[in-house]
Amino acid sequence: MKNKQYDKEQPRRRFNKKVDGPTVMEWYAKMPTAELAERMGLTVRQITNYVYRHNTEPWARKMPSVLSAENSRNGRCGGRPLKKRRK
Repeated sequence: MKNKQYDKEQPRRRFNKKVDGPTVMEWYAKMPTAELAERMGLTVRQITNYVYRHNTEPWARKMPSVLSAENSRNGRCGGRPLKKRRK
């Protein structure tokens, strides 16, 4: 049976809560997660796992403008097709 690989990114360095936590808290809502991970030298999965653990806090929500920009960019890149409306 083939091994399943959920995380394709190679780990770069360990996530340190004291060092990386405040930066993630500050920038998570305002910046795409992939860009934040690239700047910090972490993987997207490390950041999303940290945010998931703190999902009740207000900083762990993306701003609507960031979500809208990401969704429109992903749609242009061949995201999920729209449902056809019945007449």
